[in-house]
Amino acid sequence: ARVPAPAMSVVAAWALALHARGPRYAGSPRTRGFAVPKVANTWRVSKPPRALVPDTIPDEISPNPALPNHGTPRAGHGGCFVAHCVDGDSLASTLLLRESGTLDGSSQAVLPLHGVTFAVKDNMDVVGRRTGAGSPAWLATRGKDPAVKNAHVVALLLKSGAVFVGKTQMDELAWALQGENSHYGTPINPASPSRIPGGSSSGSAVAVAGKFCDIALGTDTAGSIRVPASYCGVFGFRPTHGKISLFGVVPLAPSFDTVGWFARDAATLEKVGKVLLPTENPEKSNVEFKTVLIAEDAFAACDAETVAVLLAGVEAFGVKNKLFRDVPHVSLGGDDACEDALGLGGGDEKIPPAPPLTTWWDFFRQLQTKEVRDSLGFWITENDALGSFGPGVRERFQAAADSEFEKDDDGLKKAAEARFAVETRITALLRSGNKHTIVVLPTAPGPAIERTSAAEERLAYRAKQLMLTTASGFAKTPQVTIPCGFVHGAPVGISLMSSPGTDLALLRLAKELTE
Repeated sequence: ARVPAPAMSVVAAWALALHARGPRYAGSPRTRGFAVPKVANTWRVSKPPRALVPDTIPDEISPNPALPNHGTPRAGHGGCFVAHCVDGDSLASTLLLRESGTLDGSSQAVLPLHGVTFAVKDNMDVVGRRTGAGSPAWLATRGKDPAVKNAHVVALLLKSGAVFVGKTQMDELAWALQGENSHYGTPINPASPSRIPGGSSSGSAVAVAGKFCDIALGTDTAGSIRVPASYCGVFGFRPTHGKISLFGVVPLAPSFDTVGWFARDAATLEKVGKVLLPTENPEKSNVEFKTVLIAEDAFAACDAETVAVLLAGVEAFGVKNKLFRDVPHVSLGGDDACEDALGLGGGDEKIPPAPPLTTWWDFFRQLQTKEVRDSLGFWITENDALGSFGPGVRERFQAAADSEFEKDDDGLKKAAEARFAVETRITALLRSGNKHTIVVLPTAPGPAIERTSAAEERLAYRAKQLMLTTASGFAKTPQVTIPCGFVHGAPVGISLMSSPGTDLALLRLAKELTE
């Protein structure tokens, strides 16, 4: 029998936790749950916006010899870890070790994640640390005191033997996809330093890609796990909506919000899933997928070079699993009945129609904006915070304030109807009776754009990107993104989507395809 490794000592765990942190800074805050009543349209910019942090790669950064091929620092400008959570390390580390059971000797090598290092996006609570959510205004108000309880997912990882090594940078209040933050800078993408890392879970993706930790937690509302995973060349997973508790997580749009994670390999990704995902219905966790479909309207959003790389990836999967050979094509949107692709034989069972994929983002935006206002509007008004937000984020929050949802019930009603139609169609595509299907789609329309891209290019690319990420949000499905290759020297990822509740089966398939 294999002899288990000795349990990690308090000193060793503490040292490992300090390993991934940057220099000490005096800091701030945290995040507590809060009730959010509906608010009137009262937000207005009362202060001039802060200047954008220079977004060039610092000349003084040189590649770390222990981490070849990239020069991403741990903290500071271009770094992936926040500085404010290291204030009071002595007490905080002791509290964390007690929370994980290390101090009472209960942490043993048999724990499933023994010794695995993990980082946490800075919109989740960690005992003894402050939560800033990428916003100095949040840090100074909701995050002014250290957390006294861990977020649900953090507690699960600690109790499974994982070692916390720091909190990571993010886009402001998680309402962006580029990975840029005008207050704290942009983490340098280890896989392609001249390009953006993607967000809003930018620091977590960069920390994993840069080998600062084994795994990292992030959140995904409209692609904030999947997009940076693709841009940074790592594995990322968005679970079934509602499958994992959001306790201790700063909300954005609750009916779309999920907690997910990053890893450098599918085996580790699955190992984390077995810890974080609650005991599933055996019928769903042990399903065998019978069909694979390619979402042709999603691939239409990509440039030709990206399509070629992704389809080559599908062919490579076919070497491991015959379902990925000669894969039929379907449309996620529209009124294509798809009977032939699904082998339904033109019987009574039909795939219902849905609006075209190109229209989904507008419906998603309306619903998300309403939820963001309901979640964060009271705090913004109470603290006069709108003027503190950075470019892009400020405009989105201003638009949310200006939206007259109470007078535009018809617009919201149409968006809700579109969401229901999309969810119904995708659910039917992914499962017919006991027959479970995988849908293959691009994670992103191409590699990450350059950090120096013009504002117009960023907006256009963001809209194209969001068209691809809304499917899982509307249908509440799990989605795994797998590194698939390179376009112009930068990573691109391919996604597999399955029916709600089949998370572990999907993670198992990702491991099978990439071992």
